[in-house]
Amino acid sequence: MYEMEVDFYSVSHGYGFCTSHDLPRTFFRVEDFVRFDPEEPLPLAGEPVIVDRLLESGPDKSPRASTVQRVDAPRRLIGRVKSFDADKGWGFIDHEGEAYFLHRSDLVEPFLPVIGTPIEFYAGRRKGKPRACYVCRPAGVR
Repeated sequence: MYEMEVDFYSVSHGYGFCTSHDLPRTFFRVEDFVRFDPEEPLPLAGEPVIVDRLLESGPDKSPRASTVQRVDAPRRLIGRVKSFDADKGWGFIDHEGEAYFLHRSDLVEPFLPVIGTPIEFYAGRRKGKPRACYVCRPAGVR
């Protein structure tokens, strides 16, 4: 078993990569990811995971994870849109004084985040910085 971290996950393509300081970047598919509850989101950037085994994938390819298990159940947070540039497709969410990067690719459904409005998300990390994942409007706010 290997302790790793989700480096990248593409919701639209159903695959991602895990990293560790002493292991090569490792590929995984959505069907290899194990959640505590089916209602939880798929992998979050930056979350710690346990990889059961590394499978060889061939020359010049990353090894593949046999199973990627979530370590902790993720918590849904509520923050407020601090900024959002509709042309560039990114901005920030404020949650208790911490700014989370918001990218349009992390929106669960297409909508325009409006400055000052509440917004729900899961806390992730990308390149060591806070990132909002699986972003949506709170229930009742449509």
